[in-house]
Amino acid sequence: MSTLSASTASTELWRSGPNSRGTWEIISTCLSTLIICAWSAVHVDVPPHYRKRSLINKVRWLLIGLLAPDWLLFAAFNQLCCAQELSQRAGIYLPVAKSAAATPWLRRLWKHTGWGARHKYPSDPDSFPEDEHILSAAVEFDEYTTSAASTVSESGIRRHAWTLTHSYYATMGGFVLDSSSTPVFGTEKRMVLTPRMLHLLMEHAPDLIPDISADRIQCWSKSDGLAKALLVTQLLYFAVSCAARLDQALPLSLLEVWTLSHAFGAILVYVTWWWKPLNIAEPVVVTGERAREFAAYFQMVGKPVAPRVAGLDDNVGLAEVTYLRIAPRRPPVDGTGAFLDGGRLVCSLGPGQPIPIEDYTFTVSTTGPDLQNRRVFGKAYCPWYAQKRGPGGSVSLSSADILRWRLAARAASRIDKAWQPQDLLRYTSTGGLEAFDPWVIRHLYVGAILVSLMTIYSLPHFLGWSITFPTLIESKLWRVASITVAALPTAYFTLIALVYRLPSSRPSGSLPLPTYTIVVMLYYSLIVIYPLANGYLLGESLRQLFHLPDGAFLLPNLSVYFPHFS
Repeated sequence: MSTLSASTASTELWRSGPNSRGTWEIISTCLSTLIICAWSAVHVDVPPHYRKRSLINKVRWLLIGLLAPDWLLFAAFNQLCCAQELSQRAGIYLPVAKSAAATPWLRRLWKHTGWGARHKYPSDPDSFPEDEHILSAAVEFDEYTTSAASTVSESGIRRHAWTLTHSYYATMGGFVLDSSSTPVFGTEKRMVLTPRMLHLLMEHAPDLIPDISADRIQCWSKSDGLAKALLVTQLLYFAVSCAARLDQALPLSLLEVWTLSHAFGAILVYVTWWWKPLNIAEPVVVTGERAREFAAYFQMVGKPVAPRVAGLDDNVGLAEVTYLRIAPRRPPVDGTGAFLDGGRLVCSLGPGQPIPIEDYTFTVSTTGPDLQNRRVFGKAYCPWYAQKRGPGGSVSLSSADILRWRLAARAASRIDKAWQPQDLLRYTSTGGLEAFDPWVIRHLYVGAILVSLMTIYSLPHFLGWSITFPTLIESKLWRVASITVAALPTAYFTLIALVYRLPSSRPSGSLPLPTYTIVVMLYYSLIVIYPLANGYLLGESLRQLFHLPDGAFLLPNLSVYFPHFS
C-alpha cells in the first residue's frame, strides 16, 4: 500500500509507478479519453460528392470539439431540433401504408441496438421494393442514384414510414438534387437539400423525396447502437473515477478536470446524435427533369451562403428574385432585347425591360451590382446580379441564366406565392453542418434549454478552483477562464437572438450602421475570447502536470462503487 500523503507537494517533475499511478498514466488516460470523446462524438455530414477530404473535414471538427466544444453541442442540438421538425412535417405530408406505419416494439428495440439494421438482404432482386432495388442494383456509389419518377407509388402512399433516422439523414445532407443543368455556385452539379427545402418538397412535390427504409440508411452507417452504448459506458467510467477521487479526498489534476468537462460534453453530443447515421460517404441523388426544375427554383428564391469558421460565421447574400419583378405572363412587349442565337435564347436587359419565359414575365428591377453577393460567390463565379452593369444599367444574361429561369418557372407553377424570397431557405456549395439553420434561435424556449446544457457542460471547470496551482496568478487566471467559458455561450446566443429580433429601419432588412457596427464588434469579440479561454484551460492543465501534489498519484478504491464478488 502506498504511503504518499494526499496534501504534500511533490518535488519531482515526472512520477512513475509501480505502487501508484505515474505522470504518464494520467496523461495517457486523459489523452485516450479525449480522443474517444472527440473522434467518436463527431458525426460529420454527408459530402455532396465522394471525396477523400472527408477525413480532413472530420479532423477539422475534431479540433472544434477540443477548442470550442460548445459550438459542437450547439450544432448537434440544432440539428436534432431540425430533424424533429422534419419528422413532424413528414407525418402530415408523407402518407405511409398501414403495414409500414406500425412496427412491434421488440423489433424496434432489436433494430436500435444496431444488429437488426445489419441483416443480410435477400439475394432475390424481386424481394426488394422497387425503389430499394434501384438503390442497390448499381456498383459502388451509383447505388445511391434514384430517379424522381420511381420513388413513390402512383397513389402517393409510401412503402416505408418516415422515422427520425430519415430526418437525421436528410439534415446531414443525405438527399441531393441533380443540378447539372444549372450548377450551384457555377460549378457544383448537386444541390444539397436543406430541411427548409424538404419542407417545401413535402408540401408541393412529395414524390421527389426518395422512399427508402430506415434499415437501408442504417446499413450505410458505420456505427450501431451497441457501439455507442459501450462508448458512453467508457466515458461514464472515467467520470465515476474522478468522482471517486473527490469522494476519497484525493486531488484531481487539472488535465483530468479539463478531460472530465469534455467527456461530459461528448456524452451530451453523443446522446443528441444517437439516431444520426455515422460516416455515410455518398448521398442519394434525385435525378430527372422535375429534380432539375426544383434545383433551379431553390437557387432563385433561396439565399446563397458562404460559411466561414465551420459555420460559426458566414456571408449571406440576397436571393436572385430580389433583383427581379416576376408577374404572370402578358402579351410580349417589343424592345426586350431578347433574341435567338443558334437556337439559344440570349438577351441584354435594361431596368424595366420584361422578358417572357414560360408562364411568367421577368423584369430586372435593380440598377447596380450587389457587392455582398460578390463576396458570397467569390472570384471564381459571379452571377449576373453581382456583375458590373452595362450602359443604362443593363445586364447581360447567359443561356444558363435563361435556362435557370425557365426551369424555375416550371417548378413555381406548382407552388402558391412561389416567387417570394425565402429568408430561411439557404443554399451553399457544401451543405450540412455549415449550412446554418437558426432553428434554436427562432424558438427561445428551446434555446434556453440549449444554453442550460452548455452551461452545465462547463461546470466541471469550477472543480479546478480548489486545486493547487504553481503560482497565485495562474489560479486567478483559471477562475477567470472558467467563468468566461461558462458565460460566453449565453452571451453569444443572446446576441444572435437579439439580432434576429431587432426591428430594421431599412427596406433591405439590414440593421442601421451604428447598431450593425456594435453587433459586429461584440460578435467577433466573443468568437476570439472564447477559444482563447479554452486554450488557456488546456495549456494550464498541461503545465500543472509537473507540479502535482503527492496525493494526485494515489489510486482510488473503485470496488466500493461497483458490484463485485469477493
